[in-house]
Amino acid sequence: MTVDRIIHLAVGVVFFILFLRLAKTSYELKLLILGGITMAVGTWMPDWDLWLGIGYHRSPLTHSALPALLFGLLVFKIKRSPILVVGFCLGLASHLFWDIIAYGNVHWIKGGNNDRLFLFVNALLLIIAAVMMHYKYLISSSFQRSG
Repeated sequence: MTVDRIIHLAVGVVFFILFLRLAKTSYELKLLILGGITMAVGTWMPDWDLWLGIGYHRSPLTHSALPALLFGLLVFKIKRSPILVVGFCLGLASHLFWDIIAYGNVHWIKGGNNDRLFLFVNALLLIIAAVMMHYKYLISSSFQRSG
């Protein structure tokens, strides 16, 4: 594991813990573990452009909200918990956030700080998606408890 991987994972853990603290909701331990695993995958996923043969590192295809959308569609197709999507979104958002600070330079996006703006907007969208999935969990768990 490279230093860059460790940094991305550490930033992801911070995002995940802050989110859970601010959400003030307790998840079952097994859901927290699954959410933590998908968070770790989310921190690593943007770098798959290195192995997928896309041709560039920091491709807008992998360094955007698109992978989370695809992951979310897959998760909800097999009816799994929203915490999986929450973890993945937060991991991916943390990766994009760290890339804003450390690198920028998203290929195919031209002009000054446009690449950092692209990363910021996508990281923000991912955090919003995590919040929405969290509320989906709260609503679905309250129906399960009352029914």
